[in-house]
Amino acid sequence: MNFYPVNINLQNKKCVVVGGGKIAHDKIIGLLEAGAQVDVIAPEICPEIERLDVNLIRENYSAEKISSGVILIAATNDHDLNQRIAQDGRAKHFLVNIVDDISSDFIVPSRIRRGDFLLAISTGGSSPAFSRFVRTMLEGEFDSNFGAAVEIISKYRAEIQPQLPTHQARIKFWREVLTPEIWQKRGDLKNLEAKIKNAVTSAGLKL
Repeated sequence: MNFYPVNINLQNKKCVVVGGGKIAHDKIIGLLEAGAQVDVIAPEICPEIERLDVNLIRENYSAEKISSGVILIAATNDHDLNQRIAQDGRAKHFLVNIVDDISSDFIVPSRIRRGDFLLAISTGGSSPAFSRFVRTMLEGEFDSNFGAAVEIISKYRAEIQPQLPTHQARIKFWREVLTPEIWQKRGDLKNLEAKIKNAVTSAGLKL
């Protein structure tokens, strides 16, 4: 199945996870990283979830316990219950994820996050284990400098973008800046800043 990749803004938005075990915990962590407000519904909740900043509903699932929100994740160990949760969620206009089930409305990719830098790895639900394997191979390649580089670029972008009149002009500017040479010494972020400043001067722009 070909999924459409997209990053969703969940800041302060309601999301619901049904399930109180390790798999549910992993899903909740991702939602909290995105700034979501999370309800967790389960009669038994593991200590790792209890320590998180979530709204705990320590009860068996029923459709009445979900009202409105953006995302609903069915993360119980009962296949039939997960399917019922998904059906209820879709009826209430949630985007639904069913753990380890490609009939989900969306899948949660393996991810490497370094500040605002986010690399998502997916097999379209065909093999989550392979996604995780690739992530472990790449984690060492994408260190904290990637997040720092995004901060630097974002800082200058706010000043540069208004001075470039067209979308094509902006693309051209950043393509000239972001070349492999600036990353030959990954920790030398000063090299990135110098390249941006030189490009600004060459284009007749101001900082």
